Amino acid sequence: MTSGLCSSIIPPMKRYDPKTIEPKWQQIWAETKLYEVHEDSDKPKSYVLDFFPYPSGVAMHVGHVRNYTISDALSRYRRLKGENVLHPMGWDAFGLPAENFAIKTGISPRQATDQNKAMFKQQLMKMGMSYDWTRELDSTDPKFYRWTQWFFTFLLERGLAYQKESEQWWCETDQTVLANEQVEAGRCWRCHNLVTKKTLKQWFFKITDYADRLLADLDDIDWPEGIKTMQRNWIGRSSGARATFAIEGHKDSLQIFTTRIDTIYGATFMVLAPEHQLLATITTPAQKAAVEAYTQATFAKSDIERMETDREKTGVFTGAYAINPATGGQLPIWVADYVLIGYGTGAIMAVPGHDARDQEFARKFDLPIIPVVRPVTGKPQEDPEYRQSIVAILRNPKDNTYLSINWGNQGGNIFIGGGRETGETAEQTALREITEETGYQHVKHVTTLPAEIEHHYYAHSKGVARRIDVVSMLFELTDTIQVAQALEADEAGKFTVEWLTEAEIAQKVTDELHLSSFQQLVQGQVWTGEGIMMGSGQYDGQSSAEAREAMLADFTKAGWATEQVNYRMRDWLISRQRYWGAPIPVIHCEKCGTVAVPADQLPVELPEISDYQPSGDGRSPLAKVADWVNVPCPQCGGPAQRETDTMDGFACSSWYFLRFADPYNDQAPFDRAKADYWLPVDTYIGGAEHAVMHLLYARFWTKVMADGGLIGFTEPFTALRNQGMILAPDGRKMSKSYGNTITPDEIIEQNYGADALRLYELFIAPYEQTVPWSVQGIDGSSRFLHRAWSLVQDAAAATGNAADHNGSAETRLVTVLHKTIRKVTADLESMAFNTAIAALMEFVNEAYKLKVELPIAPNAAIWQGVAETLTILLAPYAPHITEELWADLGHSSSVHSASWPAWDAALIIEDVMTIAVQINGKVRATVAVAPDATESDIIELALADAAVVRNLEGRTPTKTIFVPGKIVNFVVS
Repeated sequence: MTSGLCSSIIPPMKRYDPKTIEPKWQQIWAETKLYEVHEDSDKPKSYVLDFFPYPSGVAMHVGHVRNYTISDALSRYRRLKGENVLHPMGWDAFGLPAENFAIKTGISPRQATDQNKAMFKQQLMKMGMSYDWTRELDSTDPKFYRWTQWFFTFLLERGLAYQKESEQWWCETDQTVLANEQVEAGRCWRCHNLVTKKTLKQWFFKITDYADRLLADLDDIDWPEGIKTMQRNWIGRSSGARATFAIEGHKDSLQIFTTRIDTIYGATFMVLAPEHQLLATITTPAQKAAVEAYTQATFAKSDIERMETDREKTGVFTGAYAINPATGGQLPIWVADYVLIGYGTGAIMAVPGHDARDQEFARKFDLPIIPVVRPVTGKPQEDPEYRQSIVAILRNPKDNTYLSINWGNQGGNIFIGGGRETGETAEQTALREITEETGYQHVKHVTTLPAEIEHHYYAHSKGVARRIDVVSMLFELTDTIQVAQALEADEAGKFTVEWLTEAEIAQKVTDELHLSSFQQLVQGQVWTGEGIMMGSGQYDGQSSAEAREAMLADFTKAGWATEQVNYRMRDWLISRQRYWGAPIPVIHCEKCGTVAVPADQLPVELPEISDYQPSGDGRSPLAKVADWVNVPCPQCGGPAQRETDTMDGFACSSWYFLRFADPYNDQAPFDRAKADYWLPVDTYIGGAEHAVMHLLYARFWTKVMADGGLIGFTEPFTALRNQGMILAPDGRKMSKSYGNTITPDEIIEQNYGADALRLYELFIAPYEQTVPWSVQGIDGSSRFLHRAWSLVQDAAAATGNAADHNGSAETRLVTVLHKTIRKVTADLESMAFNTAIAALMEFVNEAYKLKVELPIAPNAAIWQGVAETLTILLAPYAPHITEELWADLGHSSSVHSASWPAWDAALIIEDVMTIAVQINGKVRATVAVAPDATESDIIELALADAAVVRNLEGRTPTKTIFVPGKIVNFVVS
């Protein structure tokens, strides 16, 4: 840059042409390996990673681009901040799509994968992504999956890998078993077809051994709460008791797990899962056919279906009875599909008074409901006398109104009864009172909820305080007219009849009895929370929490219960009966059993085959390759056979992030020093769909490696960020099947260019929001880039540097620039890309306004400094255009190797007040001042303005007129 007293003529502006600029800089970046990175202890490291993408045969669309642009903008920003940034890319290329494609077309998975990788890579490079391509990985490369197999043996040696025969989800379409996590609403997560159950011998990883650590360590990582909640729910840790129930007439007993042993006195029946092994033994001959038919029908349902809360409950009585060990009472044993064999013991004690599913079942089959815990609504007090009253609400099912009965003077108009008689239950008392006081006997009991709605107050009789507890019940009328007549016919006038709507009766309950749960009463919900024990023998009056501890201690001492922790999560099923996966590195020998393939014989490579059809007998296509299957045993040398199952693709993605730290190591999966330098990943970016698959598996493998001394950290991803989807303009998900995908290639070819696409994808909304694609939106991004281009090109071409200029305009320009630096920096730190870009747009608009007062040509030095800062601020989002502008500004190095600008707090005036400066009543300049600037400060600043100095022509004002907040007028002769 040069300076002078006058400006030169600006040559014709260079045209912005993305089609020329973008390929040019992509080639330069590749040739110079600009983004290649190495360990550097002098810089703070930053590891930014995208979810390992699967290279499908479908071209990447603009929805995919958003994910990669987010991570790329973040990586570029951190490089400009002086951090040593690892931003690698690779391919999670094993899996069913390539194999199914091979079955359909005859094109081998290897050939299809290589073609897809090349296509995806070309698209990513067209978008200007700053990946270190020297570290590119492919999970299907034997050099990579050699170490996946090594980790399998690592787990096997530690007792964390095992094989067993079990019933598993089977996808008939894909001809393979699936892990529980890969079954969504009873369907395969890939092909979306219904799954069934099949019994096969399978390999598992013991992820359950790490359940507590996986749960506890969620508190220490910066992940979205939604993902943490999904993992917590999937792990499903619950503390409770394991209890034994004897079965009448059988030596066998039922083992149940419950988190609420305090409700055992309210158990009224038992339920077994249809898969429970004792069903065949305990079912009576009379019930055998019904039970067998029911269990067979259940096997066609998924666990998700069976757990649906709004599904009508079904079940069959087995004919057998269990003995409640706490009460000695008989409990009928039923089989029902809402109990799952995979959780707890596959058997439950049903407590319909305090479990919604149990209550639905009890009502369906007319089984007893005995509440034993009532909620606490006030502070308990010791009472010398005790009496219980009942609130009975009578419902007319014909029009869903409620009968309010005004009885006595108990302080409310819905009381129906008084104290219980000896031996009566609350329900019996209420029914008796209704009969006695109304003469009406035809009442259908709907629900009894003393544990859900309770009120107590104190009355005084003969100086003695009496506690009166209110037990609320809902009854349904079976003959509305008859009861109304009975009540109206009461000559004594003891009763008055008032029919009310649900809202009106709820208001009465609230106003007159101070009860707040009428809706629960009407809807038949149950109290599942803590409360005060009742109907539980020696534990009555205790809090449920106290009773739970006391019961567990007493029952453990009695020998039929013990404390236990249970988990919903099951071990990770790793076997797949397909070809395109990493072979499981074990050999089966009749003499030696299951033998791990020695490390020096890894990798066990996939053989080339031409027939990818599954074998049809539950084994993979590899079972048909005799010379690959039949091998000598590594231990005894005798005849043996390779395992023909391959590993779930998630095995490779459970550790790939570590291989990026040391991708060419042929002696170990990675060097620990390099792994400990780069890892854990600082920011991991991808969708939320793998919350209980990849993200959970990767955490498990990381902890196993840490325990084995391979690494020095226990969590793989410090911060996780989930991007939102880009929907098609029609509001649907972009999909080839819908024909609504938009590819980045289309946008680039329309002369928008990759930079406009990148900018738009970051500007459209906060990165985590799902939004529809908009053609108008990318038009706006393109126009902004053209405006920024013109502004910087004007500055780059200018050569003059005026000795005097509009100092006020320069101050405003510098102020808004430094505000923009601060805003963009803060927003990038929080990944608020959309507001950072909005700030840049606002700055460009302000700059265009200010260049009227402060022309670029005679003020080149000022504007070139502004242009350089603007170019750096824009570089993370639009890397190609900023490289070109940086070069045009006279730099020989890359803008992406520059330093991020710092803002000067002293130059940032939060609120600027503009003062007009007059000379003899004519405005000659304006000055920007802080709102708290003093009169003398403003006058001093005005006198120093270049335009004012020029117009004063050396004269001294004879008078100064100051109007606060508006003008300074210098009067000169």
